[in-house]
Amino acid sequence: MTHTLNRFLIFVAVLGSFCATTTAQITPEQWRQDIDTLTENLLERHPNFFTTHTVEEFEDAVETLDANLETLNDAQIVMEINRLIAMGGDSHTNAEFSAFAKTMNRLPIQVIVLSDGVFISAATAQYPELVGKQILRFGDTKSLDAFDQISVLFGYENNSRLINAGSSYITLVPALAAVGLADQWDANTFDITIKDDQGERLVTLECDSPENRQQWISFAQGFKNGMPMMYRKSHGNYQTEFLSDSKTMYLAYNKCEDAEDFPMKLLITFITEKSDEFDAQRIVIDLRFNGGGNETVLWPLIDALKDSQRFNDPGDIIALTSRYTFSSAASNAHQLRDRAGAILIGEPTGGKPNHFGEIKSFQLPNSKLTISHSTKWFQKVDGDPDAVHPDILIEVGSEDFFAGNDPVLDAALNYEPD
Repeated sequence: MTHTLNRFLIFVAVLGSFCATTTAQITPEQWRQDIDTLTENLLERHPNFFTTHTVEEFEDAVETLDANLETLNDAQIVMEINRLIAMGGDSHTNAEFSAFAKTMNRLPIQVIVLSDGVFISAATAQYPELVGKQILRFGDTKSLDAFDQISVLFGYENNSRLINAGSSYITLVPALAAVGLADQWDANTFDITIKDDQGERLVTLECDSPENRQQWISFAQGFKNGMPMMYRKSHGNYQTEFLSDSKTMYLAYNKCEDAEDFPMKLLITFITEKSDEFDAQRIVIDLRFNGGGNETVLWPLIDALKDSQRFNDPGDIIALTSRYTFSSAASNAHQLRDRAGAILIGEPTGGKPNHFGEIKSFQLPNSKLTISHSTKWFQKVDGDPDAVHPDILIEVGSEDFFAGNDPVLDAALNYEPD
């Protein structure tokens, strides 16, 4: 239990990992060189950067940043570079700025958007009583409006991606300041309004950099019935378990990548043999924590399921999706439905079926920021849907989330075709 919990806490942490490298103050002229490198490479390497903004809007934003460089510090410039990149509207194209983030002040909380509001999913040991509380306002701004404001700092294609990426940015003080939610980029306190059993109340949070953080208290530590399977099976490329009560073969497909010690072809044999041995009546493929990779890895399993004599009735194959189902995993979700007849249950995916991808990167010469960018457009389906939408929408609320319940898996195990 402890080992699994530790893995899970690492998985859900939205702070990211911060490298030990420190960054010296960069001169405005050096930043100009970096911004020139950024714009030249984005426009040359990205297949179509101007899908949400015009060339003129982008050029105006670059000129505005250039004119203000002498008045901004490194942290502020990094946020503005994020804003420039976000104008492409491509969630595969972004800046990796962990060396700078290491010294940026953050709120001592982690947040998640649930069906009934924005909640605190973890807090430092200084604020254990805040875990599970609803956030009504960040500063003077309603919580969901704050997510909309901060979304200008990252690329996204739909609401699922907005609330996923936004959950990380909204705890970063320079990001809050960049969009007007905080008064100072280096503020060491920030006010939120929460709702608890006593009603609404204002809480002033002390903010500091990640290197000074205390131990984190996670919502998972409050589970009374142990770690749910969705979290227990969330590490590694894939894991299986047979659920005897429902005669279901459960596969957590966590990464679109072959496992070296147990490649997909062996996994297919294992699933087939164990399904026959246990007389499995259903297979559930959980894509909820899969952020992508190589979509072709799952194709042999999809083909095997398509031709399966065991799983050939409506509802025999079910795939679970969430806001974290992204890129190739989202492609696999609609391929399971289209090619194998799977029923999709859960949230809309974090990306569109048709999307930019096939990532490459380059580095800015002075700041050493690494810029990841798409190199190809993938047209997967007709039209332009904003996500792979499930056949059965299950939005998890705070009561289930903090109790450790899994209504998405429950819906899959209890599914009855019409």
